[in-house]
Amino acid sequence: MLTVIVAEDQMLIQKDICRKIEKTGKDVQIAATAINGQDAYEKILKFHPDILITDIRMPIQSGLELIRRLREENISIQTVILSGYRDFEYAKEAMKLNVDEYLLKPVSVEDLYFILDSLEKKLDAQKDHLLKEAFGALFASRPLKTPPDILENFSCSAYYLALVNLDSYCTFSIMDTLPIENELSELFDGDFTGRYLSSREHFFVFDGKTYNEKILMFCLETTAEKKLLLLLKDLKCQIEKLTQCVTICISPRFTSLSFAGMECRLLRTQIEQQLIFEKSAILSMHNFLSIDEPLHTQLLTTAQAEKFLFYIQSHNPHGFLTELDTFLKHCKSSEITQKDLSLNLKNILQKCFLSLSPRAIANAELEIDEYLSISKTYQELYLSLSFLFEHLFKKVHHEKSLSVEPEQLVADIKKYIEENYTREININDIAVHFAITPAYLSRLFKKHSDTKPIDYLTNCRISQACRYFVDSQLSVKEIAQLCGYSNQYYFSKAFKQETSLAPTEYRIKYKKPSP
Repeated sequence: MLTVIVAEDQMLIQKDICRKIEKTGKDVQIAATAINGQDAYEKILKFHPDILITDIRMPIQSGLELIRRLREENISIQTVILSGYRDFEYAKEAMKLNVDEYLLKPVSVEDLYFILDSLEKKLDAQKDHLLKEAFGALFASRPLKTPPDILENFSCSAYYLALVNLDSYCTFSIMDTLPIENELSELFDGDFTGRYLSSREHFFVFDGKTYNEKILMFCLETTAEKKLLLLLKDLKCQIEKLTQCVTICISPRFTSLSFAGMECRLLRTQIEQQLIFEKSAILSMHNFLSIDEPLHTQLLTTAQAEKFLFYIQSHNPHGFLTELDTFLKHCKSSEITQKDLSLNLKNILQKCFLSLSPRAIANAELEIDEYLSISKTYQELYLSLSFLFEHLFKKVHHEKSLSVEPEQLVADIKKYIEENYTREININDIAVHFAITPAYLSRLFKKHSDTKPIDYLTNCRISQACRYFVDSQLSVKEIAQLCGYSNQYYFSKAFKQETSLAPTEYRIKYKKPSP
């Protein structure tokens, strides 16, 4: 329900406006009426209405003076100015005060309906924004920046959280943006919840801790949990059209928002424990909380470990990688969790590369976690692990893993990036070209150039884009494609992050005048 205060010094007009507000049929309560700005100000402090409808010219304190005072005191209220034709100069002043709406006398029922409907949508959007900020603070366990009573005034009969993890679980990653972010935003902003939730229920989406995690919050009144599960199954099918796989984990029902942060952490723990690599699933925390600590799946047998070790001792990297491929196919058919997959791969590492130093083993284990974090499929994982184990083979047999000094390799990588940034290359492509692992490339590049290779690539692309904007008439889309971006949206986002200006703003600011 909207609450309104009407400030108008002419009683007949005031009553007419109140009567017409009631005729709009909107769910509106007239909290109070006022005959001047001072009277209205006191009633605003008392009743805290959503909307102020005020005449421009009133005795004691005008409508403009009232709005200016409200703005100076940072009192949040939607403002509607009433004026006649002769008040045009006052109306211009009202615009400078950022009034929300403007009504010309005489006011019709249709005008009032349009204004109230518009302001109701605006208030709902503002409320949702404040709620989203407050919920986000709960999930991150950080202090609220929004008004402290925003959550106290928000109440539903039931709350559910769903954690959406796209592809593999990220323990860490060199990626910082989700390639399908735009498509995913369109999906969440659409009306896919309309078939399941009532108009009185709320749905919020938040970014998670990693680039491929989203947090969904459902604030329900009448929708049953079974229907919510149908919604999540529908969502899973929609996301599977955008990426390789998705894991969605849903919390039990909770009735106090104070539990939101804890529920979110439990969901993340469950996904970390139970996500099956390269397979979509919907997990229920009911089941997770009702079982003991899950037993880990150990697929590496003593015979297989001896095979791996034999290939190392016989200087046969091809045989080792063939056996690794067979082992990964067995893991896939067994549908083991990503966590168990990691443990099995590290078991191979620890049993077969005993001659390596503890530091080398620790670095290799980090690389395994990284490959699991960024690989969507077993095939991608195998390609990355091939680089790693070939590298370790050379270390075991005292061969130099690189034929050039690190500084020279970084210089060669920079040159390669500068010559190939117009193509859709990424860090894996660069690593393949130089026959090193992506993780090693990242560490080496950061050590000898104080920047990440992906940042250096982005800088090359955006620097060239800036030159195009200054010196050419090419469109934003054409420049994006020339600089290695197939998606104009991501190009514009990257451009603004680098330059603090949108592409069109940069062109306007720096474009050379035509001769």
